Amino acid sequence: MPVADLVPIEWPSEWQDPALLKLLEGSPVNCLLLPKDAPPGLRAAAEAGGLACPPPPAWKSWKEIDWSVKSGPVCIGDGVWPELAMKGADAGQDSTGSGPTGAPWLDANGWLIRLARARAAGRPVWLRSDPPEKSENLATENYLLAQSEAAAYGAVRPLWIAPAHARQVAAGNPALQSQFKRLLAGIAWHREHREWSQWPVLARLVIASDFAGPNEYTASETLLLAARRNLSFQPVESARLSAVALRGRRALLYLDTQPMTAATAAVVQPFVESGGLVLCLKASAAALKGLRPLAETHPRFALHACGKGRVAVCSGEWDDPYMLALDTHLLMSRRYDAVRLFNSGSLSYFHTTSPDGKRWVVQMLNYARRGAAHQVSLQTWQKVQAARFHSPELPQPQTLELHREPGMQEVYLPTFKVYGTVELEITPHA
Repeated sequence: MPVADLVPIEWPSEWQDPALLKLLEGSPVNCLLLPKDAPPGLRAAAEAGGLACPPPPAWKSWKEIDWSVKSGPVCIGDGVWPELAMKGADAGQDSTGSGPTGAPWLDANGWLIRLARARAAGRPVWLRSDPPEKSENLATENYLLAQSEAAAYGAVRPLWIAPAHARQVAAGNPALQSQFKRLLAGIAWHREHREWSQWPVLARLVIASDFAGPNEYTASETLLLAARRNLSFQPVESARLSAVALRGRRALLYLDTQPMTAATAAVVQPFVESGGLVLCLKASAAALKGLRPLAETHPRFALHACGKGRVAVCSGEWDDPYMLALDTHLLMSRRYDAVRLFNSGSLSYFHTTSPDGKRWVVQMLNYARRGAAHQVSLQTWQKVQAARFHSPELPQPQTLELHREPGMQEVYLPTFKVYGTVELEITPHA
C-alpha cells in the first residue's frame, strides 16, 4: 500500500485481544503501528484483514531529519500536543501570554508541518508528540483537535488513545466506545476533503532561510509567531529561492545571517524592482543594487527604494522574532492579507486555493475547543460569488450570507468547537 494512502493508529498496549480489530471496521484506518508487547496473533489477524503493519516509524526531531532523502515519510517525533496553553498565574508561572499583547499562547504544529512540507516536497509528513499531562482527562475535542490540525495542514498524525481510555474502550464502556467512533468519523471526514490541504497555499509572504545552524532559532521562531499572527507565509529554503517561488508574492523575509549569494541576489533583484518588499540584514542588502534611502523612518529598519519596490534593512541583528513577525506584517501592510478574521481569539487558519484559482478554502482550528462567545467574521477583498461553511460537527455544509463592506465582502461564521472551513467561490482579479 502506498505510504500516502496509509491512515495509521498507534495500537494501544492495553488492547491485548486481536478481536478488538473489529473496532476499526468501516473506518479509514488501514495501518497499525504495533507496540513492542503486541499480543500474539495480532499482526497475522490484521494483515489477514487487509491492514498494513509496517516497521516502527523512525521518529526524529525535526532538527535531525535528513531533508535530502527523496522517498518515504518524514517522521517528526517532537511535535506538540495541540492546545491552548495555560501560562502565567493560572499555571503557577511568572509570565503570561505569547508576547507584549498578552494573547493566549497556542501549542500548535501548523508552522512545523508547513516547514516540513516545504523542505521535503512530495514526501508524506507524519507527526507525533509526547502525550499530554494527565491524559486521562482528555475530552473527545482534544483528540479531534490533534487529528484535525494535522489533516488541515496536510500531514498525518497516527491516532493515539490515552491508556486509561484505551482500557475502557476495550472493556466495552459505551461512552468511551462512542467517543472512539467519533474520532474515526472525524478522520474519515478529513480524508474525504484532503484535497484542500494539497492545493497551493495562498500566501503573499515568502520566508527564506536555510533553517539550520545559526539561523535555526530565529527562522523557526519567526515561522511560529507569524502563524500565531495569522500571517500567511510560504517557507522556502534560501538555496532553493527562485523566481517561481516569488511569483505572485508581495514580500520576502530573508533570514539568513550569511550574505545573500550572487545567484540568490539575481533572483531577488527583479522581484524588488518590480514592486516587492525585501526584509534582510545588512550583509544581504549589500548584494542588491540601486538602493536609495527613503525619508520614511522605522525604529528597527532602514528603508530604501529599489526600482518600484522597497528594501527594509535591519538596523542590527535579528534579536526578537516576535517583533520581527510583527514588523514584517506591518511593513508588508495588512491590505495584502487575502483574508482576515475578526474576533478570532484562539483560532488559527490555513488558506489554500484551487489550482484554477476559483475556489478559496480557509481551514480554521479552534484551540480553545469551545464555541466563541462573540461573532467571528471572515473578510476578503476578492469578489465572492458564494460562501459555504463545512465542519465535521455539522450534518451538511451551510450556505453563508454575504455582507458587503466598503471594498470588502464579509461572512459571519457559525459557532464550532474544533474545526471549520469556509469555502469561497470567487472571481479572481488579483
